[in-house]
Amino acid sequence: MKINDLKGKFIAIDGPNGVGKSTLLAGVKSKLEELGYEVYFTKEPSETQLGNYTREYAENHGGLELACLVAANRYEHLSIEIIPNLENGKIVVSDRYLLSSLILQRMDGVSEEFILSVNHDVILPDLQITICADEDIIQKRLSERSILTRFEEGNQTLKELNYMKLGVQTLIKIGVNVLSVVNNDRPDVNIETIVNHIINLKEKQ
Repeated sequence: MKINDLKGKFIAIDGPNGVGKSTLLAGVKSKLEELGYEVYFTKEPSETQLGNYTREYAENHGGLELACLVAANRYEHLSIEIIPNLENGKIVVSDRYLLSSLILQRMDGVSEEFILSVNHDVILPDLQITICADEDIIQKRLSERSILTRFEEGNQTLKELNYMKLGVQTLIKIGVNVLSVVNNDRPDVNIETIVNHIINLKEKQ
């Protein structure tokens, strides 16, 4: 895997379904833009034709074929969105990235070795932010949703949290800087923490 040697900084934010990631991301985006930073926000699966197909395919398929499809979308994502914006010196923030594969594809029975293999040539984030919360809080948030994906159904939160812990250990071993945030309450405090870490990373250039 490749270290980011481009002008911009690359941030990935991951966490289990229902952890409140979207709320935090909206707050982080608003604050960074208010402070005058050039930030490009994106997500996986991406909004391309391949990304939309991956999202739909994932509802009824899993295993090796989905792991390969997710990786293919990630390479496309890097090529047409992440790398061009990093080259322009922007802060790029991706809602889900490699860690999500180490969580969701592991839940589908795919080995960590295979996941790392098909993602061998991706760029590693300069900062991986992980969002977690207590299992009962996550389940309450999911219960308030009208539509659930197959990864959100059936109370799989504990499994997600366990695979996230293992995935974080793997990222640390390969040299990724990880910031862990507990999002049980006080999202304003978590937003401030995340923004400060991103700014510190950017200012170290």
